[in-house]
Amino acid sequence: MRRITTFAALATIGVAVLPAGRVMAQGSGEQAAFVQWQSPDDGARVGGQTYHVKAKVAFDGGVKNWTVEALAPDGADYPGYGAICEKAEGGSPAYVNIDCVWDTTAYPNDGGPAQNRPYVVRVTAQGGARSGAFSNGQAPAPRHEDRNVVVSNPVSTPRNVKLAWADAPRQATVQWQANPEPDIASYVVQEKFGDGPWKTVGQAGGKVTTFTRNLSAPGTYRYQVAAVRAAGSGTDTIQSAWAGPAAEPKQIVVEAPKRPETTTTTTEPAPAEAAGDTGPAGTPADPGTPAPTSAAGTTDGTGAPAPGPAPDGTTPDTGRAAAGLVSPIQPGAPGSVKSGGASFGSPVAPPAAKPKPADKPEQLDESERPDNGFSSALPYKQSAEAGADKEDGEAGRVLVGMPETVGGDDTRRLLIPMAAGLLLFVFAMHALYAARRAGAAAKALETE
Repeated sequence: MRRITTFAALATIGVAVLPAGRVMAQGSGEQAAFVQWQSPDDGARVGGQTYHVKAKVAFDGGVKNWTVEALAPDGADYPGYGAICEKAEGGSPAYVNIDCVWDTTAYPNDGGPAQNRPYVVRVTAQGGARSGAFSNGQAPAPRHEDRNVVVSNPVSTPRNVKLAWADAPRQATVQWQANPEPDIASYVVQEKFGDGPWKTVGQAGGKVTTFTRNLSAPGTYRYQVAAVRAAGSGTDTIQSAWAGPAAEPKQIVVEAPKRPETTTTTTEPAPAEAAGDTGPAGTPADPGTPAPTSAAGTTDGTGAPAPGPAPDGTTPDTGRAAAGLVSPIQPGAPGSVKSGGASFGSPVAPPAAKPKPADKPEQLDESERPDNGFSSALPYKQSAEAGADKEDGEAGRVLVGMPETVGGDDTRRLLIPMAAGLLLFVFAMHALYAARRAGAAAKALETE
């Protein structure tokens, strides 16, 4: 009896000095067992295709089998890895050193790429039945230990990046192949203009594989793409390396818009010029001396381009135009004055030439004389005394309505130059005013 009591006391002391991590159970056939972790640490960040899970398991009755699992936490919306290593030990050794290689990048059994998420690593051991006076002959219950880890693998570089350019909308398009990782958060697109730095110009969602951008400034544009995936916990992310287009075009060159081409307008010649009649009325043109021409149309005798007909059908005064002056009175249309783009009056056809007697020298009638801006029917009347003493062409004239006493030669010589000067002054002022109006109108058209 004393020996049994002493043995029980020694057994109690042995239980008290078991190493840390050992699990002890008694009764119902259960025997002492423990799991001693070596890696990973609790809360560790793991990754890679060959991550090692190491632990030591022991049972007093011997280790029958063991299993290493990577499980998703309770309530997670993503799968776990399941059993990654397991083994049945022959001979039931008292302890086993476990070294399990874990591919954290993919789920087992062709489950596809794994997500970067939190997982639970669990080591489970099963002991064999122990024989002896204190054993009931039944196998003990399995023992397990857990460690919380975070899987955080890098993201691969985007592949098959292509660049395209549409000239009509002036739009660049960047395309790429979707990454195999199931937890891609976004894609980042960067642009480089000329020799400048790379700048981020857009960020597409994790399911988007196309990015478009409108370009306006002339220059050379380059593009590159990177993928961003979840880091495993919280809002942390991991970015891949940059990838650009491998095939042409590798860059886009935007050219400056073309300037509008200048066109030359050829004016139609006047009917008389088209028929070859370049001389005065009634004189046929010399067929041996054709009038010179230029790219802008017909020219006059000096070689300068001859102006075309005016919108109202009249021909401008080429003499004044060559001197830089524009006459407000168009030749061949007395009484038609253009000022500031408006026309007053209507063209008046020149009268037909009158036949002249053969016995008198040729004299031009007043209606056939050059248009000098004065009318031949001025308010004059011929005095009877002057007509009796002088010939028809030299008879004196007096102003109508003036007293006869002031109609003498001295008065006439004084008043006629004054009246002519006054009329010339009025005409000059009107011409200056019309020229200024025409210049202002032309300037306004140029600004529009």
